[in-house]
Amino acid sequence: MTEHLPTRPSHIPTLQSIVAKCIPGLLLCILLSFVISLTMFVPPLYMMKLFSGVTATGSVATVVGLSVLAGGAVLLYVVLDYLRSRTYHLLSGWLAERLGDVAIEPIAAQSLRGGRPAELLKDIGMLRDFVAGGGLTAGLDLLWVPMFVAALFLLHPFFGWLGIGAGVTLLILAVANDLLTRAPVRESSERAEGAYREIADALRFAEVIDAMGMLDGIFRRWRARNRQMIAANLRGAQRQAAVLSIAKGIRLTVQLAVFGGGMLLVLEQAADFGTLLASSIILVRALAPLEQMLDRWRHWIAAAGATRRIAAALAKPPRLLRSSMPMPRPRSSLALNHVYFVPAGSNQPTVRGVSLEVGCGEFICIAGAAAAGKTTLLQLMAGMWTPTAGSITLDGHDTHSWNREDFGHHVGYLPQSVQLLGDTVRTVIARLAENDPAATVKAAELAGIHTVIGRLPNGYDSPVDGPGARLTGGQRQQIGIARALYGDPALILLDEPDGSLDSSALKTLIATLKWLRDRGRIIVVTSHRPEMLRSANRVVLLDHGAVARIATPVPCARPDPILSATAAS
Repeated sequence: MTEHLPTRPSHIPTLQSIVAKCIPGLLLCILLSFVISLTMFVPPLYMMKLFSGVTATGSVATVVGLSVLAGGAVLLYVVLDYLRSRTYHLLSGWLAERLGDVAIEPIAAQSLRGGRPAELLKDIGMLRDFVAGGGLTAGLDLLWVPMFVAALFLLHPFFGWLGIGAGVTLLILAVANDLLTRAPVRESSERAEGAYREIADALRFAEVIDAMGMLDGIFRRWRARNRQMIAANLRGAQRQAAVLSIAKGIRLTVQLAVFGGGMLLVLEQAADFGTLLASSIILVRALAPLEQMLDRWRHWIAAAGATRRIAAALAKPPRLLRSSMPMPRPRSSLALNHVYFVPAGSNQPTVRGVSLEVGCGEFICIAGAAAAGKTTLLQLMAGMWTPTAGSITLDGHDTHSWNREDFGHHVGYLPQSVQLLGDTVRTVIARLAENDPAATVKAAELAGIHTVIGRLPNGYDSPVDGPGARLTGGQRQQIGIARALYGDPALILLDEPDGSLDSSALKTLIATLKWLRDRGRIIVVTSHRPEMLRSANRVVLLDHGAVARIATPVPCARPDPILSATAAS
């Protein structure tokens, strides 16, 4: 049984511990950035030597020698820049892979809490793109700006103070850019997310929209939201464009100041033309990281926000952390002891003091009006939630703390809203695991769908969704039932499995459940269909989350008025 144990870590690392493992790579990038910055001194030194030495001596050999050295420095720059970019890509790939691995548990937890797990994956992708796209380059190059400013002071204090003044001005513009664009960018992002979410949710019900002529209303709502998003984005873009234009104007002014002031120094014989050209190149190199930061400020803000959200998600208590100890196949009973459950964000329990025991070889049916707590109770039995009070055990072991993969080998579960995960019928039934053809066919036969699958164009290899899919709602539900029965589970939990079934499919399902019951399986079903209620050993009637009555159907006897009213509802 140990081969079924998951290979995922038994705990969820924090973002800090993951990033800490990137430190060697970051140190390598810092070292490469330092050496690359040193190669940036080659062009100004080359010009200084040409103007100061070669013009005086007229030596062609000196020109050739200096040119060869400069060319070697350029080649070194190319190689080091490639290595730095390569390191960025390796870091981003490792970081995305590692975060993707450890994010599985938080994503599942967010999904069960009713959150939006896709947002965490989007944040991981954003952080990966930030690192791979060279977003770190400007930040690392900022470390060496003082070195270039010091070089400017060595050439002449005028150039040094000019560089400091330009750098401080660009920093002020960066802060102003953030203050001016933060609110519009946040508003644009929120409105875009809301608009895309609404249109995506609406188009899931294309049949309803088309049948009742609701497309115009959907279009009007989308257009209004889209206009608001575009307007907010335009405000932010215009403000950033104004700041960037001012920054470009400052850069041109600084270049003019370098040549204007430098020419005065030349006239005063305080500097030469080589020094003037070298100062211009070094000053541009010193200001380049600041200009890049100003241009990529949004990327840094977005990456910082993604980092905070990832850190918060990984720091939350691991609700889905379970035991790693495999347990034997259940052989006794499922027991609920005074179970209460209050959903997150609510102060009213949806399950109230339920006590129930279902033994092996027993088939019970849970009934009740809408919102009576049937689905929540079934989810608690499946270990999706921890009861607020009380306990739920299978063979004496808590269902929530049971290792999920090991638990899944013993349990078959069908949700009320059937979602078929997989690209083909066989992968859906086999629960995305290594396919066992005999077990797959057996599960399909028990669900009464084997013959129907055989009539599909590609049989068990037919797609379940997208182009070429030919499954009706009832057939999809039967495939979901087959998935629940795959692998001969000991505990079978089905949430309204008969909702889309016709009378023939319902008879097959009932016969299968009775056959499984007679072979010692624990079966719990929620249903309103009279045929299903009469087939169970017991019917548990829920009312506002509490057990109102437990009845024992008697075949061919006068119908129980409670069961009849439940079926009618």
